[in-house]
Amino acid sequence: MPKFSVSRSVPYTADQVFAIARDVAKYKEFLPLVKRSLVRGAKTDEQGCEHFEGELTVAYDKLRIEEVMASRVTVDPAAFTVTARSDQGPVKHLVSEWKIVPTGDNRCDINFTVDYALRSKMLQMVLSGMFDMAVRKIMSAFEERARALYGPAIS
Repeated sequence: MPKFSVSRSVPYTADQVFAIARDVAKYKEFLPLVKRSLVRGAKTDEQGCEHFEGELTVAYDKLRIEEVMASRVTVDPAAFTVTARSDQGPVKHLVSEWKIVPTGDNRCDINFTVDYALRSKMLQMVLSGMFDMAVRKIMSAFEERARALYGPAIS
């Protein structure tokens, strides 16, 4: 199964970056190719983790592809992680995770990992060549969102 990871050190606090990662409902506002993002059935467990169904409508107009991706999402504020798992629709297996690591002095590291397999071997072949670039674009969109929300980095 393909697995892609990208990490960045950013000049924002872990709380600031985590707030972006956990707000799945707003992904449509800044993530490339995401036309719609919904959250359903949010519940918080006794450990303080939030669980919900996240639904993203992803569209790539040039290839005339539009898919609804539903995932079971776990938000763990203590670990600064947001993990989404899916085995529905075009996805045979998908685990994506945002892990935010505080590094001090109003900085943190962002680690984004996607491990996936698609049901269609043809689509898997087509997308595998573009997936690494897509993961990097998603990371760049998160960095741009931080700048838009919190202003330019303070040196």
